[in-house]
Amino acid sequence: MSNMTAAVLREHGDRNKIQLEQIPIPEPGPGEVRLRVRACALNWLDVGVRRGPKFGTIPLPLIGGGDIAGTIDALGPGVAGWETGDEVLVYPLVTCGTCEFCRRGEPTTCPDHQIIGEHIDGGLAEYTVVPAENLLPKPANLSFTEAAAIPVVFMTAWHMLVRVGKLQAGERALILGAGGGVASAGIQIAHHAGAHVFTTTSTPEKMTLARELGADEVFNYREEDWVASVLEVTNGRGTDLVQDNVGAVTWPAALKTLARNGRLVTCGSHSGAEVEIGIGQIYHRQLSILGSNGGTYQDLASALQLIGEGHLHPVVDTVLPLEEIRDGHHLMEEHGHFGKVVIEIQ
Repeated sequence: MSNMTAAVLREHGDRNKIQLEQIPIPEPGPGEVRLRVRACALNWLDVGVRRGPKFGTIPLPLIGGGDIAGTIDALGPGVAGWETGDEVLVYPLVTCGTCEFCRRGEPTTCPDHQIIGEHIDGGLAEYTVVPAENLLPKPANLSFTEAAAIPVVFMTAWHMLVRVGKLQAGERALILGAGGGVASAGIQIAHHAGAHVFTTTSTPEKMTLARELGADEVFNYREEDWVASVLEVTNGRGTDLVQDNVGAVTWPAALKTLARNGRLVTCGSHSGAEVEIGIGQIYHRQLSILGSNGGTYQDLASALQLIGEGHLHPVVDTVLPLEEIRDGHHLMEEHGHFGKVVIEIQ
């Protein structure tokens, strides 16, 4: 067999721009492995890449999907420590390894970094090729579908809360949009860290699910003034940290919930990248606004260890075959899911 089925994007636009095609199976180069993909989860990044880039350019044609789980099918020259048949998941950031940021352990700020599924072909295909150094062993207690729901959201939430936000036990953490993948991971990480966890979501059903993940206070943003509710529950003090990957729609309100010396950690802007805020509140209450870009290999490894021990778990909402990839994008855009949408590849 020399060809494989892949979901290929040849031009930006609506969901119909994603086409299933028969293309050649890739060969691994030096330091690379070829994976037989078993599952690949979707992220908002996949929607954004399909619609068109906000920053820089995206090489087309492209196979999307950065959340990859599968088995090693072939080893490229020079690969050691792995064998064909090993069950793995993939850290989706590829960096230069030599710049000042990479050398001091800050790969997420590498100016030449690339993201699998955005700049490099990803896992929405029967086979994909990735650097061997990006592999992590799949915990034996997880299915491939569960494993694919881990990398992007858990490394992102861990980086936001632990590495950048420096969340401490006893602090109050507000996780916005509980139904999203990063938020469902963030609720668990904050709870495990010993924080008092607040979150917002849109339906009674999602409120129940958020509590099951460890949220202490859950607010329905469609039915109440959640800023007022947060301040009321905290006796006017507010929260110590807000995890926000929503963007312009939530920033002004999120800042109002922060206590003195509080910090807003942001990693996304799919609701809009431009926002008008009052500068006075920033210096008067000594607020910090912190950017967080993806996560490191160690962030993912740390979260994966806790998942393997049963302290955290991936949240899978919907599982679809590759043939229904466009339906997966629809679910993402309609915000009807809680947790991850995963594409299984047979």
